[in-house]
Amino acid sequence: MIDALLFAWSNFVKLFFLFCPFFVLNMFLSLTEGASRADKRYVAIHVTYVVLIVAVISYFAGNAFLNLFGLDLDGFRIGSGVLLMIMAQKLALGSETPTATSRPKSVREIIVVPLAIPIIMGPACVSPIIIIGAEALRAPEVSWFTIAFGIIGFLVAILALGTILYFSEALERLFGKNIIRIFSKISGVILMAMAAQMIARGFFAFLDKSTVGTKILEAITQ
Repeated sequence: MIDALLFAWSNFVKLFFLFCPFFVLNMFLSLTEGASRADKRYVAIHVTYVVLIVAVISYFAGNAFLNLFGLDLDGFRIGSGVLLMIMAQKLALGSETPTATSRPKSVREIIVVPLAIPIIMGPACVSPIIIIGAEALRAPEVSWFTIAFGIIGFLVAILALGTILYFSEALERLFGKNIIRIFSKISGVILMAMAAQMIARGFFAFLDKSTVGTKILEAITQ
């Protein structure tokens, strides 16, 4: 039971930060600027549905995706880590805010593209979800009970993101756009740390599987 709860908590934390909630909130506020509260909440609810569908598909289809293309999990982890690092660097150092001319005429047009995909569920977010799902489904010691709790962690993270978007106006009044941008940049730093961890773990696991890598590791540890 404890292991299942820890797995659920781990999945919640990973997915919540992969969503970059404060960056998403900043983009949501910019894209829905001038829209009515009803429209904003409509968009928030339906974006949450789309994110849920994409996240669940990525989680359960990740193992089949890797097997279909003959991709090694650790090699894919390194590539995903590099992609996440690039995205996190842009998030921490850049400033991406839609201009008035880039906004659609109807606020409901942003639900799938660009808000759900690729702002929230972009490649840098989907790739780690594929890895988490593949690891869980491949590990013989992980029971379906634990996997079920892991899915609950995912659902709570998605619900938390949806709640943030649903109450976006209240959060904007409470913190202000400048504070939200600062939180967004802090999230980028956390994502950079996660990306570095993914790259390092994939690299050493990849070395451990190869003959040359084993010799290198032995030389390093001696």
